[in-house]
Amino acid sequence: MNEIDPRYPLVIQAALRFLDGKGLARAQSAPLLHRMLWRLGIALPPPILAGFLLNALVQGLLFGLFWSGLMWVLLWQGSDRPLALLLAAGLLAGALFGLVMAALMRWLRRSRRLPE
Repeated sequence: MNEIDPRYPLVIQAALRFLDGKGLARAQSAPLLHRMLWRLGIALPPPILAGFLLNALVQGLLFGLFWSGLMWVLLWQGSDRPLALLLAAGLLAGALFGLVMAALMRWLRRSRRLPE
């Protein structure tokens, strides 16, 4: 399996060893965003082991912010559309993406028979 960065919090290192032992690909057990947060010392659990609400909030919030910023730069900057519409669309996109990703992580966890 892949090496585990010693800069990650100890609890994260243990979780990654557990997931490696279950044969889980590192792309599923340690996505890029989580690896960056772990290097900063933030012990956010791997998404496949995190709860539904935590996954929905983290992934939805980050997607909503990224999507809103991208839409502002590419489409809405300089247009006559109100800012409230951009914020509402970003909130909706983030909420939908967060719910879908949280459901996917729950399904993956159950299909691989990982602990709740």
